[in-house]
Amino acid sequence: MSQDQAVTVKPASPFINPPPCLGQEAPKESKFCPLAAVTKWPYRSFHHLDSETISQAFFAAGKFRMRGWTLYYIHTLLSNASKPLILIPATEVQALFDDIKKELRLLVYFPKEEKEPGFLLSFEEEGIPLPRYLGRFDLDHSLDEMEAKIPAYTDRDNGEHKLDDRSFAAFKKKMEAAIEATKQKSKTQRDKKKKERIGTKQGWCEQLKRAQCYLGMRPRTMPDMPNPMEDPNISPRELERAMKRYQLSKGVDLPEIIVAEPSPFTFQDDVVFVCVDVEAYEKDSRPITEIGVSTLDTNDLIGLSPGEGGKIWMKKIRSRHFRIKETAHLHNSEYVTGCADRFEPEFGVSEWISFKEAPQVIASCFRPPYSRPVDHTNGKGDVQTKDNVPNGRDTTKRQLILVGHDIKMDIDYLRKLGYDVANLSNLIEALDTADLYRAWKHEQNPSKLGTILMEMEMIGWNLHNAGNDAAYTLQALIGIVIGSRQSSLTTMQSQIAQRNAALEREARDRAKEEADEWAAADTEGGDGGPPNPLPRFGWPTPDQPVTGTSNKPRPNKLANSKDRRAEKMATEMHAQGQKSKKIEAKQLQHPELEIKSEPWIADEEEVGSFAQSITEKLAFLEEGRAAEGGGVKLPVVKGTTAAKW
Repeated sequence: MSQDQAVTVKPASPFINPPPCLGQEAPKESKFCPLAAVTKWPYRSFHHLDSETISQAFFAAGKFRMRGWTLYYIHTLLSNASKPLILIPATEVQALFDDIKKELRLLVYFPKEEKEPGFLLSFEEEGIPLPRYLGRFDLDHSLDEMEAKIPAYTDRDNGEHKLDDRSFAAFKKKMEAAIEATKQKSKTQRDKKKKERIGTKQGWCEQLKRAQCYLGMRPRTMPDMPNPMEDPNISPRELERAMKRYQLSKGVDLPEIIVAEPSPFTFQDDVVFVCVDVEAYEKDSRPITEIGVSTLDTNDLIGLSPGEGGKIWMKKIRSRHFRIKETAHLHNSEYVTGCADRFEPEFGVSEWISFKEAPQVIASCFRPPYSRPVDHTNGKGDVQTKDNVPNGRDTTKRQLILVGHDIKMDIDYLRKLGYDVANLSNLIEALDTADLYRAWKHEQNPSKLGTILMEMEMIGWNLHNAGNDAAYTLQALIGIVIGSRQSSLTTMQSQIAQRNAALEREARDRAKEEADEWAAADTEGGDGGPPNPLPRFGWPTPDQPVTGTSNKPRPNKLANSKDRRAEKMATEMHAQGQKSKKIEAKQLQHPELEIKSEPWIADEEEVGSFAQSITEKLAFLEEGRAAEGGGVKLPVVKGTTAAKW
């Protein structure tokens, strides 16, 4: 079955060519993220250690602003919103995520919509306003300065988008979700989410315990049994035996499972497990192509030892594989490797049925004799055994347990075929092996069926064949139940120890790395060197650069932004020119040395818009050399990296 896929945005340039002007609408297909939500993202989405790592590398000390962001704005039209919502293109957020993956080796994605519905926004719906271009947010421009440029809202801001009642309701819901994503989660909200997560995990663990009871691996609790410790007349010897019975009645201190012996407890409710797997066409989920049904009758397990990993019990599984005649020409190959024609011989032989026959045939699998070998039906949908007489033990209506891997999807597929398994009066519940495995291994995310089989040292041949998947899913159920009873306490203690050890190693490594950095920075001796005077015009002079982002002064807001960018570019070019002269001088003094240099080509569009201003203001621009194509070529020493403009 399919797993939840992480959301990603395809890399694309956030700029429009030519550059947009203030108030210009964004393309309708663009996606955006609220700026405030992105700045809070690492602290809301990660545990403390990872969030601190991401923050120090990409957010703290001005690093987030230093990246430079393209800002858009949109008027929310909400009565409780005092100012427009500031947005940034999702492509730029995706670029940030890619850098985090590359440098920190952390898997980061956009939050799923059900968890953070306002983090990733699209505006493709008809009749709603589009975000408008605001400008670039970086070290040169503060957010307050950018927000001050936003014009007041007028009806013309909607442009051609006329909001009717329906479109306004959709737009309002989108804006409310976006604003909610920008808020810092309160302790109450965090506690509520934590409580919900605990409740979900508790549901998985309780489901696993019930599965153990159905297969005789755990006794049913007896809540009415009195505590022998409260009996003042009981003798010490009798108290010891009574306490064992009492603890057993509460499901604690269970005896060790011996796989070479039959189940130590009775099979609760004498159930029949019926596992269903449905395969549909990958390019259109409506056409059903295959149906797999496997059955395990607990009456067949009475007095039978499960064997190592439940292998003996697995031989009692009965499987059937149905192929739909009308969709026989549809084959899955693009997203999954379909193998409808490779039903494993050890499980049985494929059977062809029509859409019209499908509901009746499926219903027969939930009635006696529960998928025993068949020859034909008797015309009423009742499947007969090969001797045309149902097994006497199977004629009685039995309690059923539905089993599946991501079972909700299979139930929906059965309903599309015209059969609703929820209408069965003798169906007790549905067990999902994806949830059972998570409860056993204490994992948050679901695992694929093939992964679970590998964990149990089993090979799943020709998966994505509905008949094979149904059989393997029932085998996984048996393996999970037995494995969890054999290693429940050991597994929990081992996992806790492994996690604690990993956290300790991570903390030690980070502490050592930080100590090494301080040891390299704080050398013995010296007097601190000459003082570092404030630069003129808010920028370092060519012979007096300011080192470190924390010491960088704020730019002069009175100066024209284009002039300041020109000065900055020229300063860097001057520094590169000085390096070039030193290289040439050293080459003359030591001709035997080969000092290599490489050209560095600046972006033509960016240089072109300021070249005239630079030429007029700063004389040392002449030290630059004109490159082919109109760029500026600066010689650099091999191995160094020129600063981006």
